[in-house]
Parts: sequence; C-alpha cells; structure tokens
Amino acid sequence: MEMSRLDTLYHLAEEHNLPSIMAHGLLSTERLLDLAGITGAAHTAVLRNHRPDAMQLSANILVRDQRPMPPAALAKALDDGLTTSDWYALLNSFVFLWPDRDRLERQRIACGPRPQVILVFDGAALFDAFGDQALLSPINSGNARRRPARRGKDTFVPYSRWLRQGWPTGQRTRPPAEVLFGCGIPVQPPYLLNIIRP
Repeated sequence: MEMSRLDTLYHLAEEHNLPSIMAHGLLSTERLLDLAGITGAAHTAVLRNHRPDAMQLSANILVRDQRPMPPAALAKALDDGLTTSDWYALLNSFVFLWPDRDRLERQRIACGPRPQVILVFDGAALFDAFGDQALLSPINSGNARRRPARRGKDTFVPYSRWLRQGWPTGQRTRPPAEVLFGCGIPVQPPYLLNIIRP
C-alpha cells in the first residue's frame, strides 16, 4: 500500500464549531447529539433521516447538511438490503478525514461563504493510536449524485485489513478517498499538526 498517501489527513470544520472541537475533539454526529443533550426520538430522527440543511444542535455545535446525498438518489446506489436510513445512521457514527487535499478543497468550495477551518493531522500518529477504530473508503460515501458508486456493507474496509489485502475487489493500488474513525479524535499534539484558516 502507498502509505505516503495517508501520512497527512485533513478535516474541514465550520469555524463556528472550533471552540467545541478544541474542547471535546472531533466527534461523530451521533456523539455530538449526545454532547448537545439530544435524546430519544429526536436523536433517532437526526441520525436516520436526510439533512437537507445544516442543523444547529446547540449554541456551539452546527452539523453539516447532506445535500449531496438526497434519499431518492442514495436509494438507487445502495446494496445489501440497506435503506437510506441505514446509510445515514452509519455515516453519522463516524468522524471523517480526507487523505487528499484536493477533495477537501472541493468540499470547502461546496460549503459556500460560511467560514471554515482546515485541521491537519499526522496520519501515522492517528493510525498508531486509533488504527483499530479506522476504516477506509474507496469512494466519497456522502455523495450520491452524478452516477454514484455502489455502496454497501463492504464499502468501508478496516485499516488493518486494507494494509494486508487492499480493497474487496483485490485492487491494491487505488488510494482511499476517505478515512473514517469510529471514535473521537483528539485535537492536540501529537495528532494535530496545524489549523489553517483559508
């Protein structure tokens, strides 16, 4: 595997969220709901339904919209009997990082005028500490527009398995499009390298 492609990982965050991120680390939407004290039916509804617009969970926590993943388009791309609600809930359980600065820049442009910050992480340090919670994706799992790639239970490959075997197709040269963590990510050394305000 080309580990050099994973040496540096990036996360694009709303500048509005930076105080919360610095205090609590990068958290999944599911854990942000817990942090904001949202429980019960409201908690489930956010996790399992499409967000057409950004959602303010608390004074310091804004979660992004899911406009590139409308239900009608997503449903046509799902395998393994998954429903759109299953996919939304799955994605909401992870923290996402980009291994490619170009992909991050496309996301930044799509965010429009809202101020953003780029968190730059040491990939090796993250994998050393949290590799057992890391998954890799060959696709942008949050985009279901323009002839979307198929996606299902095998889309996300455990980091350790990817190192040994590559993708389920047997392909070993295609770099990951996304890195996902099933745990919170500390925003501090040795993991955090830099915060960039574009």
